[in-house]
Amino acid sequence: MSALSFLKSLDVFSSLSPASFDRLGPLVRTKKFAANEAILKRGEPGDAMYIVYSGAVRIPILDAQGREKFVAALGPGEVFGEMALMTGDPRSADVISDGPCECIILDKETFAALTKTHPGVSKFLTQILARRLSESDLMASKTVGKYRLLGELGRGGMSIVYSGLQTTLNRTVAIKMLSHELSLDEEFSKRFRLEAQIIAQLNHEHIVKVYDTETAYATIFIVMEYVEGTPLAKMVETATLPWDQCRHILCQTASALQFAHERGIVHRDIKPGNIIINPQGEVKLMDFGIARVNQPGEQSDNEEVIGTAEFMSPEQVRGKAVDGRADIYSLGIMAYKMTTGRCPFEDADPYVILKRHLRDPIPPAKEINSKVPEDLNRFMIKALEKEREKRYQNCADIIRDLTPRESTMLAQPKGVRIMAVQSPHGMDEKIDAYLKQVKEQLVKMPGVHVTMTNLPPG
Repeated sequence: MSALSFLKSLDVFSSLSPASFDRLGPLVRTKKFAANEAILKRGEPGDAMYIVYSGAVRIPILDAQGREKFVAALGPGEVFGEMALMTGDPRSADVISDGPCECIILDKETFAALTKTHPGVSKFLTQILARRLSESDLMASKTVGKYRLLGELGRGGMSIVYSGLQTTLNRTVAIKMLSHELSLDEEFSKRFRLEAQIIAQLNHEHIVKVYDTETAYATIFIVMEYVEGTPLAKMVETATLPWDQCRHILCQTASALQFAHERGIVHRDIKPGNIIINPQGEVKLMDFGIARVNQPGEQSDNEEVIGTAEFMSPEQVRGKAVDGRADIYSLGIMAYKMTTGRCPFEDADPYVILKRHLRDPIPPAKEINSKVPEDLNRFMIKALEKEREKRYQNCADIIRDLTPRESTMLAQPKGVRIMAVQSPHGMDEKIDAYLKQVKEQLVKMPGVHVTMTNLPPG
């Protein structure tokens, strides 16, 4: 088996496309080592990554005092020295051939030159790093800046999310590691650093707060508020949701999007996987990491395609400049999934789905599930117009259409709360001012109505 074919058979390289393998092929070389030959020496410069092609190698692992703790053995298909491609730090351990062996070698300089023009080739680094971060502390550091990784929470196409600890504040956080395919893309990296500053200023009750960013291992880590709850994607896996819950989730997500859109931020990847429902039933929208900040005069019709195939708007599929109406289309797809149990277009091949977004009409949700209420059905029909000029033009209108009218709320009161406040003489004005502030916050919530009255004494 050729060296390139061998790499294609390994799990850590499985994410690479045929085109990426074609570009990687000329960079790959092999080298044979005699038994007990030193392949890498601790402290020397890191200039290449190695994959065991045949035979085996051993790595003495030392403790803080320099004493041998144990010996790690690596066989065919296992990787070592990969930090050379990510950090360029000196080698942290000796590597010795355990009998005659042969290794595939990928040099740092030629690989770095390739990823500048074709960042997709670097996808495998994310898989390798994720493996290292899941190993014991003796095999890999789990510190990123002032944060310590505690465990993996989940994976997406472009990121891996970990629970973490901010050691300076003893605060639990969520840490999202971006794929190297993104972080090594110079255009993306430049844009992300601009956007991160703006996204970090998004302070909204239904948006996961971004605290910080760190750069390590040749990629970007986004430090976020840690939210306990259930991903909406898990909730819709096996069943549709109650209609009131659908409206509640849609209105709160729309509220978060309206807030972001007013500040020039388009999420571009609205889907159940990016929404967490906390224990109180409230929406938390996350993953603005691939969002687009629209600056005046900056839009073009050559933007890269970013998003998830099932939830992408036609203009995203075409690579056109997008605005908040792209998020509205995706929100309509999400509503379709919640009310019918499926997306309008599903296929094993994402390119088939993308083409259908462009040309195929979307069957009304009511045809899939006859029990879908008329207001939700109308919302989806309008949100899923292929021409964005025919969709909702803002999320405020969505909240209006999905919020029960005052008369309905009065006829069928649900969740009514009454609070009586008794105050000593002279405190009335201060208490009234405080209650007014509370009311102003409550009425911002979709579907919440507040009535205040003063009862006569006695």
